[in-house]
Amino acid sequence: MKRILLSMAAVVTAIALLVSGCTKAPVSTEPSQGTNKETAAADKSTNGPVEVTYATFRVGAHVQAPGEKIMLEEFNRLYGDKIKLVIEELPSDDVYVNKMKALAASNSLPDVFDGKNGVRELAIANGTARNLLPYLEEDPEWKKYVGDMAIKANTNEDGNLYSISYSQRIIGYYYNKSMFEKAGIKPAETWEEFMSNCEALKKAGFTPFANATGENAWTVNLLLGAMIGTANEAGNKLMNEKPVTNFNTPEVINALENIKKILTDYSNTDALGAVYANAANVFCQEQAAMIANGPWMVGDFTNPEKSVEGLDQRLGVALYPNKGIYSEYDPGFVLCAKDDNLEEALTFLKFRTGPFSQKTFLETAGSLPLTNNIELSEEFKAKKPLVVQHLELASQAEYKFKTLDVIADSSVIDSFAKLYPELVFGEIDAQTFAQKLTDAVYRQK
Repeated sequence: MKRILLSMAAVVTAIALLVSGCTKAPVSTEPSQGTNKETAAADKSTNGPVEVTYATFRVGAHVQAPGEKIMLEEFNRLYGDKIKLVIEELPSDDVYVNKMKALAASNSLPDVFDGKNGVRELAIANGTARNLLPYLEEDPEWKKYVGDMAIKANTNEDGNLYSISYSQRIIGYYYNKSMFEKAGIKPAETWEEFMSNCEALKKAGFTPFANATGENAWTVNLLLGAMIGTANEAGNKLMNEKPVTNFNTPEVINALENIKKILTDYSNTDALGAVYANAANVFCQEQAAMIANGPWMVGDFTNPEKSVEGLDQRLGVALYPNKGIYSEYDPGFVLCAKDDNLEEALTFLKFRTGPFSQKTFLETAGSLPLTNNIELSEEFKAKKPLVVQHLELASQAEYKFKTLDVIADSSVIDSFAKLYPELVFGEIDAQTFAQKLTDAVYRQK
């Protein structure tokens, strides 16, 4: 009995001490001394690295995959103790865009992602994209490497900037000099001569163009946009308009008629429905004489896993007929991070669009830097003359214009993969095609 009484007394004493201790040191719900940022920083430091989500399609055989790998490794080396990148790798541009659109619909986009093909606009529409101008103004060094021209290119009509470019695009078309020589032709100065060149190449036993109408119909749409953008002043204005609301114009209809001829008679047999990788493989294996694409493709030409030996020595790059060239800044990266990891996501965005990344993608994929603050070394110029030629061609062009991916709504871009086969098989004519593109603009709205 005495032992039981002593045990009960001990329990009562322990409870009393516990209550007394809690009474003397209550847990406060108010902020402690110091700013909220300081408190948050202290919490983060004790909880380990802060997660930042990032989605990418630059994986596998993608031309920018090597640069992406180098960039991510360097970021993790510099910031891995504080920031943990949670990366979702998506195997193609098409898969990436579809996944991002689905995530935008549920307001669950990654913290940082490429806003290509209308994904940026969806993030703006759902209110998750952050205006990046204030962050640029707070960081003059970052702003210097982004540059005023890239900022202006992506600033919308409301004066807000919802994405940061990572490269400028100067796009002509590549041609196989050996095939051209055997066909007795040179790069065309007019579109009439261009079509004549295609016929000459075909008669010489060559497939004139490597094309693909799947995904965003990239290679075909480069030809289409160049035909529109060099047709006359009205066509050039349309190809610099953003967003285009009316495709039912003579310039577009005439260009579509030429594209039908190119897809029917002058392209690889699997062009309809093919994706970009198919078109690139056709050209790199010397199964076609031309492909429309930018300087990021140069790395493929010396890659023995992608191209036949010595291909780069047999290639040239040309302006489009009527002295036209694409000159624009890519849509770039969008920031949708919430307040709890905003600082860390912004750190990654700055790194992804800053000098290290720009230089890395220049050297590995031929992506042209945003400003001349990233210098091209003499060694680089000697190693990749085709990249340098793009810059030289830009200074010679009389017509400059943007890609359809940049100027058109995503609903329009999504329409091409379906409409091109219908055009080639005679189910619709060029005028109906143009009208359907215009209808797609208003369907999205």
